[in-house]
Amino acid sequence: MVNDKGEIIMEKTLAVVGAGIAAVPIVRKAKELGIKTIGFGEFDSLAKDEFDLFVEKSIFDIEGLVEACKKNNVTGVIASSEITTESTALLAYRLGLPGNECRDGFSFRNKFIMRERVKTISSVKQPKYYLFEGENRLNYPVVVKAVDACSKRGIKLVDNDKDFIDAVNKAKKISTNGTALVEEYLNGGKEYSVECISCKNIRRIVQVTEKISSGPPYFTEIAHHQPADLSLSVMEKVNKGIYDILDVLGITCGMAHIEIKILNNDIYFIEAGARAGGDHIADKLVYLSTDYDYYKAAIECSFNELENKEINNVAYSGIYFHLKENSVYKELFEKAANADWCVCNTVHDKDFLDAVGNAEAVDSGYIIYRSNHRIGLEDIQNCSAVVINDFNDAFDIIWNHNKEIGRDLSDEDLKNGIKKFLNQGYVVAVLEKKHVLALLVLYCNNFDTLEAYICNVYVLTKFRKQGLSKLLLEKAIRICRDKKFSTIKLHVAEKNTPAISLYKQYGFIFNGKYKDDGEKQLEMVKHL
Repeated sequence: MVNDKGEIIMEKTLAVVGAGIAAVPIVRKAKELGIKTIGFGEFDSLAKDEFDLFVEKSIFDIEGLVEACKKNNVTGVIASSEITTESTALLAYRLGLPGNECRDGFSFRNKFIMRERVKTISSVKQPKYYLFEGENRLNYPVVVKAVDACSKRGIKLVDNDKDFIDAVNKAKKISTNGTALVEEYLNGGKEYSVECISCKNIRRIVQVTEKISSGPPYFTEIAHHQPADLSLSVMEKVNKGIYDILDVLGITCGMAHIEIKILNNDIYFIEAGARAGGDHIADKLVYLSTDYDYYKAAIECSFNELENKEINNVAYSGIYFHLKENSVYKELFEKAANADWCVCNTVHDKDFLDAVGNAEAVDSGYIIYRSNHRIGLEDIQNCSAVVINDFNDAFDIIWNHNKEIGRDLSDEDLKNGIKKFLNQGYVVAVLEKKHVLALLVLYCNNFDTLEAYICNVYVLTKFRKQGLSKLLLEKAIRICRDKKFSTIKLHVAEKNTPAISLYKQYGFIFNGKYKDDGEKQLEMVKHL
């Protein structure tokens, strides 16, 4: 090919290793850029008809891939999914094309090798870990993982010998090399994923995603939000840690998806993949929140031609999966179809799915949003939960509320109680003018234990079953997370089935303890 200046331009041909559904956005973007595509996969690959040329060949047949690439004058290679990343790196190396490091062994799929390499850097921490060889070497609870599985397959939190052996056996069956990784459970903190792009000496963080999971035992991801709400000081630590991780793992070409946990302002490495983030994090949410063409950038990296452009947050984006843990958002799902903020809705079944892995979560259906704020319950309510401590008439508002609901206290005890609420806690309320419709008190001031406590939860009878208690809980949980607390505790009457059900929906679990203040109460805790 010759341009208008008479210069010879080599036609670009991109080899995509793997032809599953994850290859679709890559191939379509390449075609948009005028790049010829060749795909490799099995005869029944879902995306085989997307390519200019599809070659039926195993993604693990490196010699066959090299031969086919040379025959078709391939000038760039790219991985389509987790399982194809190692073959892609080896193929790029054999062809002398841009690719990730593989000469000292491939570390992007094996979680144990990742941990061994990351332990050499000081900018991030890690949980204790070991490869299972016959017995548990850590105190319970522990997390058992398949060494090289993705989509949370083979991951389970266990707290006893029987469940431990069962989890190890399952993880070994899922792992391609028959091994299981055992890790210390990091109680508390918050999970995030970091989407990155690398090309030669250019390394950029594209976006940080706040990941919402079902928690133990399976940690199924139930929602994602971009951008994550991180302070400048924490973001500086994230930047340093992520760049060091990219370097030590040898991720030098294309996309990277790195999972971390932030606990007490420290960055903990969880795992990494030399590919795009799943659950529509990379192919939908990133562009919605940044306007950055992530797949175009990844393809440019395959040819060593990344445009080093500025990346900024321009909107909020997120995804809610139609899972039972998200049943508290039932109204949000129902109203999404006609909402301006909803850009995609694949929910067809009114029943919420009970899933134990990320692959099942995607199958549940989902809604994706883009807005000038994070979409939540407040977007379907005509009111919101607020902290009223700083209101000039906060004392009177709480006093009148307690008198209205008939709180059985002397005026002096009530007066002292309200002062304690206002001086030591957070009074969270849903108000109609200055009239309390719903209220709770949150104590979030024990910085030794980082354990918060919720009490005095009450919703006026005629305003029940309208989602007000959900607004209160979400506000309280946000406060605790903002203050980096690790646990929230509360007590609820054993007979109060609706309240217990609601708390379970928000991740509270009964810890086996009881309290008796005239009626038997369960003690429930939520780990943040």
